[in-house]
Amino acid sequence: MMRALYSSVSGLKTHQTKMDVIGNNIANVNTVGFKSSRTTFSTMMYQNMSFASGANAQTGRGGVNAKQIGLGTTFASTAIDIDTGGASESTGKAFDLKLSDKNSTSFYIVNTGTENVFTRAGAFYVDGAGNLCMESTGYQVMGWQVDANGNIRKDTVSPLRIMSAENQTSNPEYTTRAVCSGILDDNTSNVNSDQGYAMNLNFYDNLGYSYTAKFAAQKMSEDGQYSINLTDIIDSNGKSILTNDTVGLAQLWGGGQGTNVDITNSYKVADGMGNAFGAIVSQIRTDNNNQLVYNFKSEYLNEILSPNDKSKKLPDGLIARYTITTTPGQNGAADTQTAAKLEFVDSSGAVVDVSQYSGGGNSDPWTITTGDGATSGIVKTITVAQTLKDMYNSGQISQTDGQYVLTASQVKKLMTDFNDTSYYPETASVVYNATTGQLEWLGGQAPTVTPPTGQTLFNPATLSGMNRTDSLMNYLNQGFIEIPANSVNSMGVFTTDVPSDAIIRYVPGDRGAWSYTVVTPGTDGYMAQFSTADGSLTYIGSDGNKTQTLRLSNYQINDNPFSDIEIDFSTLKNLSNGASSTAAMAPGNAGEGEGKEVGALIGLSVNQSGMIYGSYSNGNTTLLGQIAVARFANASGLESIGENCYRTTMNSGQFDGIGVEMDSDGSTIDSGTLEMSNVDLATEFTMMITTQRGYQANSRVISTSDSILEELVNLKR
Repeated sequence: MMRALYSSVSGLKTHQTKMDVIGNNIANVNTVGFKSSRTTFSTMMYQNMSFASGANAQTGRGGVNAKQIGLGTTFASTAIDIDTGGASESTGKAFDLKLSDKNSTSFYIVNTGTENVFTRAGAFYVDGAGNLCMESTGYQVMGWQVDANGNIRKDTVSPLRIMSAENQTSNPEYTTRAVCSGILDDNTSNVNSDQGYAMNLNFYDNLGYSYTAKFAAQKMSEDGQYSINLTDIIDSNGKSILTNDTVGLAQLWGGGQGTNVDITNSYKVADGMGNAFGAIVSQIRTDNNNQLVYNFKSEYLNEILSPNDKSKKLPDGLIARYTITTTPGQNGAADTQTAAKLEFVDSSGAVVDVSQYSGGGNSDPWTITTGDGATSGIVKTITVAQTLKDMYNSGQISQTDGQYVLTASQVKKLMTDFNDTSYYPETASVVYNATTGQLEWLGGQAPTVTPPTGQTLFNPATLSGMNRTDSLMNYLNQGFIEIPANSVNSMGVFTTDVPSDAIIRYVPGDRGAWSYTVVTPGTDGYMAQFSTADGSLTYIGSDGNKTQTLRLSNYQINDNPFSDIEIDFSTLKNLSNGASSTAAMAPGNAGEGEGKEVGALIGLSVNQSGMIYGSYSNGNTTLLGQIAVARFANASGLESIGENCYRTTMNSGQFDGIGVEMDSDGSTIDSGTLEMSNVDLATEFTMMITTQRGYQANSRVISTSDSILEELVNLKR
């Protein structure tokens, strides 16, 4: 009877242990990554009342089984359901990571500070030192680091410090390629202007500083010819980087096929520097032995020399260089011209022969004498008849009753221009006979006026036959003087320095009405030829070329921070587009060579292989490390040490210190998701019921045994 008591006591103990396991499972029903356990019982030893005997042929008796009485049950084992995954809980947090196993059970490797342990709970965060850690314990997540080439180095695992100082930024990249695309429309006003059609190319140097290369496209002819000029390169503060004498526009974009693009609007004379131009010109004259070069555009010469007869018009785009040598006057006397030289050049500076244009037409006789000599220059004979005809054609002379009447002031000006010193009675009227081209008294009769003593009365017929000589010398103050950029930059004439090879065209003007224009050197461009059949680019610079290089490697100031930029013009077209040009430049070509500024870390992500990537503000995505996982021959043999962690045992298999890649067997790490507990409450409640019944039955055995013993004791009474 005592055996029954003790057997039931052992049953109570084992069922209590099983209830403890069930209670732990239910308690952790919402614990991230928790794995449920189950218990098993085993029988205790048996007491042999008699041993078994075999059959005896001599006596004819059969064998007898042993007589055994069991002594109860004992707790045999607990088994962790390690292989069954828990349900997924979506969180949206980048470092909530779920291990989705396919063929084997994987564990994150975390370090307690003294040893590596293992967990399925993937609730991680980045601590203040930039380490990836367990959210609950602060244990550091272990993985593989990135080598100098940006590749994962799969050696011994180490803490993943994904937000280290070096990972906070992404290195800049300089721009190496660009593309110019869109449409150049011949009818766009700015492609026909001196300023040209502006296009900007933004690019980066190797330190991440941004710059803007400014280009201008100008229409050169009606047969699809354009000039593409570089006009400046400015930094992020809006200042030109080409003000040093070491390098200029033509060295960076020098195709020798450009034009003098007007870039005046980009520069403003500094306060108090209005007289600086005159001082610079005086110094230039002194430094050049009293020589000074006056320059005139061919378009301007055509207007003053041949306003009516265009039969001998000079070609547009030429520059007349008129070099005057003077001897300074003594005691306040005017300077005396001693020599002159006239030559015509194109935008590249090459001398052009204009002899075929000399002589003008019948009504505008003018002569060009180029080369050296005192007579070198441009001379024109001007008649009163031609002057009056010009006045008539331009509407300066009013019409009255079929006659064109000159005002007194108009007559006086004619007399002054043609050196007529006779007396003119301002009360009398003069008319211009457009048919004869002659001046006449109104009504055909001279007024009855007595001129002052010593003077004769004005005779319109006499003035009509006069002529005068006009020469380029009379227009010197309208010609521009080229001032080198270093002169104005060194004096700070402009609020912003100009490129070192830009040209300042200073016009002295009459009565101090000076002006200036800033232009590019004319050698800073390439000719772009478009097909007149379909508007596509035929070439730029020379046959066969559809790209040109912005040669930033020539920028040799201190350490050159730039790379040459190859600009692709192949998609640029010359088409009608409603008088609207859309041509534009952009860095990069087919996703390559765009260049980037320094990038700040703005985001982190983990892919299904456990690779951790940093996203940067400059568009870069950089591999920062990879989470390694551990796998064991007998994962159920791991020792649970609390805090959702496990330690290896003699029966689990050992960790090799390296780990494996999560997707090596098709498994994945899912970001933004956590693995929930795999506790099945239905199962646990069922087990709780059977455990309760087992405990209850054992307690009944004890109470029944107690009753029997009580009856035995009562026999003595």
